[in-house]
Amino acid sequence: MNTAPIHVIGGVNMDIAGTPAGELRQGDSNPGHVTLTPGGVGRNIAENLCRLGRRVSLVTVMGEDAYAEIIREHCRNLGIGLECSLTDPLGRTSTYLCLNEGNGDLHAAVADMAICDQMTPEKLEPFLPELNAGSMVIADANLPEETLGWIAEKVTVPIAADPVSAAKAPRLRPLLRRLAFLKPNLQEAEILTGMTASGSLTLLADALHALGVEKVFLSLGSRGVWADDGKSGALLNCAPGRIVNTSGCGDAFVAAAADAYLRGFDTMECARRGLAAAAICAEDSAAVSPGIMPETIEKKRSEM
Repeated sequence: MNTAPIHVIGGVNMDIAGTPAGELRQGDSNPGHVTLTPGGVGRNIAENLCRLGRRVSLVTVMGEDAYAEIIREHCRNLGIGLECSLTDPLGRTSTYLCLNEGNGDLHAAVADMAICDQMTPEKLEPFLPELNAGSMVIADANLPEETLGWIAEKVTVPIAADPVSAAKAPRLRPLLRRLAFLKPNLQEAEILTGMTASGSLTLLADALHALGVEKVFLSLGSRGVWADDGKSGALLNCAPGRIVNTSGCGDAFVAAAADAYLRGFDTMECARRGLAAAAICAEDSAAVSPGIMPETIEKKRSEM
């Protein structure tokens, strides 16, 4: 197994979530509870990888505020390296503020992630030797498009990517030709290819392959994942389990699929292990489940 570190390049957030004790009353103060937890797609993927036993370096940018200190301490406790991360003394550490319905479903949210624009090619260039000495780079679409293009040109190890959202997915276009794998949902895949999924999931995956993506893991929500390597494709059902929360399931999938990819597993097995991790995450109220471990992935995988 390749033990060189995986470099995750992307966003970190301080997630602030408010959930009312009962039905949400708009225009009023609602009794309930507020949580403050480190989050962000890149950081979540990095934590999942750490829990799977991987050496991880998180390449991100934070300010010098209280949120940054909490996130840095959390990363240190997990063993996530921050040696290649940036600090903007005048910047605000990214913050994700959400208000949930009484049942926990998202009502509305605001993401303040302007600091991610500081991750320019010029600022990441000094870290290129470390990136190319690792086992893989995983990038998220919180990065500027110019930076994603730089990664495509300069990084020589396998690259994976997460589109983050339909709004940010187009930033990945210059990186597609270099991707070992990509995990988009239907809307993100349609935006990246200019196609609709009404015809065939195979054709949609083929369009991504034509753009350069090696392995496609097309997320279909509760229907599972369409896994496709350009030679064959199959719909794999979600792993069994109780659903408490779906936030962070995609990040768990990416981490477990990356771990499986580096272990030499084929496309379908990478997807199955990703689905196992997503199911473990869904059984926990947190965006990253402490239950994510190699042995729990194996157990959940055996139940599929």
